[in-house]
Amino acid sequence: MVDMDHIAKPGTGMDAAFNPAPPVSAPARDTGVATSPETGSTRPLSPAAEPNGGTPSSTWWTRIQDLPHYDPAYPYDPRHVYGPDFTDDDAYGKDGVHFMAGRAHEFSIDSGAGEARRRLGVDRVFREKTLRLPDLGVPKTNRYARSGQVIPDVFIQEHPRPGDNRHEVAYDPDNPILFVLEVLSESTFQHDLGPKVEIYRAMGVREFWRYDPERLHRKEDEPRLWGLHLSADDDYVDIEPVRMADGQSVYHSDVLGEFRMLPEGGDVHTLQTWDATRRVWLDPVRARNLVADEAKRGAVQEAVLRTAARTRMEDLLLLLRQHAEQGALAHDIPDMLAATWQEAQWVPDFAAALRVTNGERDWSTLLPPADHRT
Repeated sequence: MVDMDHIAKPGTGMDAAFNPAPPVSAPARDTGVATSPETGSTRPLSPAAEPNGGTPSSTWWTRIQDLPHYDPAYPYDPRHVYGPDFTDDDAYGKDGVHFMAGRAHEFSIDSGAGEARRRLGVDRVFREKTLRLPDLGVPKTNRYARSGQVIPDVFIQEHPRPGDNRHEVAYDPDNPILFVLEVLSESTFQHDLGPKVEIYRAMGVREFWRYDPERLHRKEDEPRLWGLHLSADDDYVDIEPVRMADGQSVYHSDVLGEFRMLPEGGDVHTLQTWDATRRVWLDPVRARNLVADEAKRGAVQEAVLRTAARTRMEDLLLLLRQHAEQGALAHDIPDMLAATWQEAQWVPDFAAALRVTNGERDWSTLLPPADHRT
């Protein structure tokens, strides 16, 4: 569950045409709906949730008012769950109350933030941070305009904000938001499809991406990931895939380059970016593994080269010592050359030594080049 400290209170619980009875008194009509789980349900309902998500009953209101975080000014909505320390109402902000989310939702957010931070650094990428909004000119029928706050799942700003660990920050038009990723969840995906589009357009968010890991909105023949780009006319236009890879749509982002969301089975959904130099798909786990593999291969290659150089040096010294025993070379020259080669970590090739033993070159031609000498 995600900490929801400081999330603002909107004027209504949903943007749909629903207006619950005032929370300070029971509604005029008691529906008498029972609060036990529905037949066949595997998940017990919260004591503060209406089983049918419909009109609040007096029993429901009594349980709401018994919550330790009860706020008489908040328009509680029976289509949401309000527990002692959790809720699925993304506009409800009380200290100590957490937002309920499924594992697929959480894994997708973690993956998106993690890969963006790997590419761009931690100081430009934020997850589930509350943005306080100025008056953007959006009608107050929009839940986020009304509350004055919005919480993107993942967003990337143009300039870094080093050391910013606050839960809530003011939206800064001088540090524009270039990229937003919203992961659809069962209780709030309609907000990602409607009110947030209007808010992000007014904020000037350059790219707005949505991912539907559980196919709450997207059909089986549609990509789970799709995006909008802010045009020169300050309107959102669809971002079309640039190619397919492994059966997945690949998109181009001005911020992340080519990227995709890869369903890896179960609840695992991984945001990956394309490394054009290595020609591989990377995310934080694969990047760490790749670096480790490259380091291991580099160490093996270095060991092979060291062994080859040592063997070549031994062969050269054997040849030169034989030449010295024949009186054609001072006896201390081979050992002096060996010490010089070791210090410079450089060895001449065998052909150069043969030219010396054949009398074609002087032994000094076997000294390391100037750029290898200390």
